[in-house]
Amino acid sequence: MEFYTARVHGFPNLTVRGLLTGGVSGEQMTQEGVLSLVVVLGSSVSLVGLVFAFITYSLFSDLRNLSGTTLMNLLAALFMAQLLYVIGVGGVQDPELCVALAFSLQYMRLTVFCWLTAMTHDMYSVFRKNVNLVPLSDPRIGSSFWKYSLFGWGTPILLLAAAIVLQLRQKGGNLLDTATLQHTNCWFLDHDAFVFGFLLPVAALLVAVIVFLARGAVVARFTVSMQVTRRARDKMRRKRHLQIFLFLKVTVLIATVAGLGALAKLTGMNAFWAAFNVGHGLQGIAVALCVACNCQVLKIYTRTLRRRRGSSRKAPTTYCAVGTSSELSKSTSLQLLTWEPTPDAV
Repeated sequence: MEFYTARVHGFPNLTVRGLLTGGVSGEQMTQEGVLSLVVVLGSSVSLVGLVFAFITYSLFSDLRNLSGTTLMNLLAALFMAQLLYVIGVGGVQDPELCVALAFSLQYMRLTVFCWLTAMTHDMYSVFRKNVNLVPLSDPRIGSSFWKYSLFGWGTPILLLAAAIVLQLRQKGGNLLDTATLQHTNCWFLDHDAFVFGFLLPVAALLVAVIVFLARGAVVARFTVSMQVTRRARDKMRRKRHLQIFLFLKVTVLIATVAGLGALAKLTGMNAFWAAFNVGHGLQGIAVALCVACNCQVLKIYTRTLRRRRGSSRKAPTTYCAVGTSSELSKSTSLQLLTWEPTPDAV
């Protein structure tokens, strides 16, 4: 029970000593208890949801292209940020652990935004290069993925190094002075390291994401108009709009939580702290529902179930339709999923 009623910034610490000294009112106890319960339970559900979404994109071969792989990296980074966030809910007293938690959280949050930028850039590139419903195979997919990996995991290291330098300057070279860090449950660095090492880079990345989304929408509209038949235009419009709005929803969710954290850190208002805690605790499950329960992924679920039921009703056969043998030979899991050209992953 002490973990669930641990201190969350902006609310008093509900310890036995605090209760004995009469420093905590019944209303404050209720507020903190409810908020702590929402944070812990919400984070637990978010972790499970992110694992489910990650397994979904790694299990189905239809989703294991460059777009799906970048999304899996985003889910992994968000999972680590969510897990580290739970560690600081009850407050961290050890200085070394507090400093490590603050730096780790800043790195993982920067990684989330870097992979979000990589995802939207890949979407824009696919829309620009492919004007047909059937996606074209990219022989340089491995090279593109390594470039995205270097950007997604490497760029935050450089930004974190700059934040460490700023933190050292503000602390006079003593990183173990964690009084201000513990004031925010070791979730944020001090002012200069937070503003110049996190807020400004995140703002630049969000501008890039918005630009890629806008340019992708313009290119999608142009390519839809190039389709010959009305049926092809409607189908492409649905698929392109689904992917654009999916990435837009994920961007809005993640950016809103980061914005609440920035307002809470810079203003110190209890309302922003409470909103940030609730939002950060629930953002994982919200993102997981967006990426794993949209209509395109559900269509893959149902198609797989139909094929399994159909294959169980008839005896095994070696017959293979024309043009499908090469695709079947490349499948590494759930081979029946790749009997037809791989669709756009969302």
